[in-house]
Amino acid sequence: MRVCLVLNTDLYEPWPVLRAMREVRLLRALERDVAVVSWIKDESAWPPREVRDGVQVRRVKFAPPRGAMARALGYRSISKMFAREIAALRPDAILCHDLEMLWASVMAGRSLRVPVLYHAHEDWPAMVSERSPLEARVFANLERRLCDRVDRVYTVGEELAEKYRAWGRPVTIQYGSKAIAEMPRLAEAERSGIRAASGFGPGDVLVGIAGSLGRDEALPTILDAIAPMDPRVKLFVVGGLPRKVAAARDLAAEKGLGDRAAFTGPLPTAEYLRQAAVLDVGLALFHLTSANQRYVVPLKMFDYMGLGVPMVVSDFPSMRRIAVDGCGCAVAADSRDPASIRAAVEGLVRDPDRRRAMAAAALRCFESTYGWERQEEALRASHPVFRPG
Repeated sequence: MRVCLVLNTDLYEPWPVLRAMREVRLLRALERDVAVVSWIKDESAWPPREVRDGVQVRRVKFAPPRGAMARALGYRSISKMFAREIAALRPDAILCHDLEMLWASVMAGRSLRVPVLYHAHEDWPAMVSERSPLEARVFANLERRLCDRVDRVYTVGEELAEKYRAWGRPVTIQYGSKAIAEMPRLAEAERSGIRAASGFGPGDVLVGIAGSLGRDEALPTILDAIAPMDPRVKLFVVGGLPRKVAAARDLAAEKGLGDRAAFTGPLPTAEYLRQAAVLDVGLALFHLTSANQRYVVPLKMFDYMGLGVPMVVSDFPSMRRIAVDGCGCAVAADSRDPASIRAAVEGLVRDPDRRRAMAAAALRCFESTYGWERQEEALRASHPVFRPG
């Protein structure tokens, strides 16, 4: 069986697409022939054709039209172009990641009479609404029509799953969490050594941000929340691209926290997890720039859970349902309000017993429900393409 993954970005560069890579590994373990068609939207040196790790890769380099009208007029022809690329591979099943590539995938699936599986990692219409309400409505209507041709939807939480179930689609919830086996368990001496190497003392309480410093990270509000707190409360930012880290460092200095903040910069995954494991409190706090953020769960939240780090999270439905109400390993705060964040953090700083109980709850929940091992079980059960035979 040949399976084609369809992506709106590159599978490998500049970093692997986590959910798609996990599918690729599972399919390869099942001895499937795997191909990938990627839309590359900028100039890059990556070859248009290559075979990497046994996967046939086709990169279509095409700059999207500028402006909402040009995108709307050109989207059908772009989708037809990608449908031809997909169909040329003669797959027995198509795995489409994100709505942007779904029209092309459905066209190819109809021409080949093969199943199309749709991964809705985001509420795409809500996300697009940030730049154009009209474009968002068009995408919402398009998604509704295209889903009639989809065999199964994979999405990131109950809130989004309810939408697709209401349309009569079978749904599998898939979180992009890391594996239980990846999570380090640090001895106290190793933990102390990591903290000391970044300039933290034995009595410091480390409040941290792990993972990418994304566009919507509520960093200014977080810094405003931490600044008036006990000087022993320090900020530890683990990971992040160099440009983002430099900007965050400047902002911390501007707000008077230059001597209370440390930044690791980008790290390999294993070292990133090892450094994040020393946090006393992990932050997953974001500015609400679209309704999409209310219904998706950031990967860093699952990293904290797998590491046994209690959390303060944005008071958004998906994060609250999982981390606060479901697992009891987090406190919710208003990510627009420094006072709300400060109250949540100080409540945990003052109560080490509560932090330990929340850490244990996080680990239990991750190992029983959210670790990749459990997500893989759900994936294998979802469709014959992911089962032996």
